[in-house]
Amino acid sequence: MRRHGMLFAVALPLAALLLIPVRGDDPIPVPIKRPARPIAGGTITTNTQLTDESALKEAGLSATEAGPLIDYLKQRTLTEEDQHKIGEVIARFGADDFEERVQATAEVEKFGPAAIGPLKTAEKNADAEVAYRARHALKRMEKVPHSRVAIATARALAKLKPSGAAAALLGFLPLADSDEVAEEIQVALVALALHDGKAEPALVKALDDKSVLCRSAAYVALIEGGPATERIRIKDAFPLVKAAVAKEPDVDARFRGLWALMLTSREKEFVPALIDMIPKLPRGRIWQLEEFLLQMAGDGKPNARFGKSEESLTKAKDTWAGWWKGKADGFDLVAFTFTPRITGYTDIIEQDLNFARFQLVTLGPDQKEKVKLGSDGVNQLTYPTDVKKLPNGNYIIAEQNANRLTERDSTGRIVKSTSVNFPLNIDLMSDGGMVVVSRNQVVQYDKNMKQVWLYTRQQYDIMGGHRMPNGDVVFITQFNGNNQPNVFRVGAKDGKEVGKPLTLGRFQQYQSIDSVSDDKILVCESNRVVEYDLKTSKEVWKYDANNASSCQRLPNGNTLIGFMHYGNGSSGRAIEVDPSGEVVWEYKSKDGLQAIRAVRR
Repeated sequence: MRRHGMLFAVALPLAALLLIPVRGDDPIPVPIKRPARPIAGGTITTNTQLTDESALKEAGLSATEAGPLIDYLKQRTLTEEDQHKIGEVIARFGADDFEERVQATAEVEKFGPAAIGPLKTAEKNADAEVAYRARHALKRMEKVPHSRVAIATARALAKLKPSGAAAALLGFLPLADSDEVAEEIQVALVALALHDGKAEPALVKALDDKSVLCRSAAYVALIEGGPATERIRIKDAFPLVKAAVAKEPDVDARFRGLWALMLTSREKEFVPALIDMIPKLPRGRIWQLEEFLLQMAGDGKPNARFGKSEESLTKAKDTWAGWWKGKADGFDLVAFTFTPRITGYTDIIEQDLNFARFQLVTLGPDQKEKVKLGSDGVNQLTYPTDVKKLPNGNYIIAEQNANRLTERDSTGRIVKSTSVNFPLNIDLMSDGGMVVVSRNQVVQYDKNMKQVWLYTRQQYDIMGGHRMPNGDVVFITQFNGNNQPNVFRVGAKDGKEVGKPLTLGRFQQYQSIDSVSDDKILVCESNRVVEYDLKTSKEVWKYDANNASSCQRLPNGNTLIGFMHYGNGSSGRAIEVDPSGEVVWEYKSKDGLQAIRAVRR
């Protein structure tokens, strides 16, 4: 009989009280929780953070010696035959016979560092036994942090630019430990794309590679590499990439190629080619293209909504194709400034309070899980209420019941922890600072996490808040049934209250709110999501939905919503609705958890 670990529930009475699903209009009292001692600012504790130099040193490598770096990649690169062999061994992790599972776990170690990538993939296997044995094997085998070593190796080779570096990186790319490693390899390939004034031969060869990852990486590198001041940067590569992308069978690889060609060269011929792909694209790519088209059209945008059905998407494609046909000749694509806000990624916080289980899931542009962290292992999440992606690639997560913000890498490892009382919401600032809204305070930090200003509220009744476009912070407080003010604004410069507090809606659950403009907010009430005009206190838009707990107004005018509880006993969902209320996208938790927060980026 196969061994499966059992989860034993750990009761969190307070958390359960705070998040009882709200049904209809029935108000729910939220207990006031006060700490033993107030924490005005944040106390930062930093774990040892592995630098590129230290990661390479642990593997016996140096950032100044190219030969060993290339050899390291080659040692971790598998032939198709070896990949097949390792795959067969890992598949036996899930065998019914216990002895066979143990033997397979021992056998995989014989492949050495080359097995690290496949084992990291197996860690995410839906079969609990396969995932467990993959983790067990990694603990025994991974004496050095190979993901960090691979990233540091890619960065070092990008600087050194030795002969053979591009070929080694391309060979290793399909076996990259994670998306972060793959992204660093892509960056390095862009830096290596120009060799002796011409296109790097290994990248040209990769245009016809069997691996779709290598082909799409070559498209991007050969178009974005070279002199940044030129639109067509590597002259001999441009026609080769155009021809290769035109015959590319993979939808996402074709999009990546056309996207790079259009944004870098600004040649108009690639716009209709991208528009023509709309019905076939994964949703994350549609979001990226839609944002580009809307910015390009401005106030003259056509009436075309990217709905959920293929029929709707085909109609949108035809409408935008017609719009471009009429505008193309007079439109200066070279002078047009595109400011992307959407990368196609969605971060979702999921929870199951009955079993004290929380996790963060990141969906990529292809709608596949790229990251899942926090539910297992030693670095578990503790009642997370918000998440943002930092410029360095890590996540910053508000963990309310742990009274902290944690900065974590994509494996869940805690890089930094900052003490903050009951944090609810995080807003990042362009200068590297951030604003944190908590149950009883609003704090602005600088880029070094030093307090700039602090606003304190004694009642501990803040339910959510958001930094507005002008820098002010608007926060909402718990509905108390006495028609008291529950919407407050504090100023960007000093954190002091500005303007007159307002009485709006019934805010009964912790939530993430959003701004539509300096004077319009989007909030979750017990049975609906509402946009309010703060100047008039009037409703501007609403969507009827019970138990919504996060809302975000997207660049396309749609609204992304997460739920404390969705439906009658159904597993958690997050949805995107257009202004008319039509659901155009939906996410359903694979693990049966509630998708309490959804953040598009």
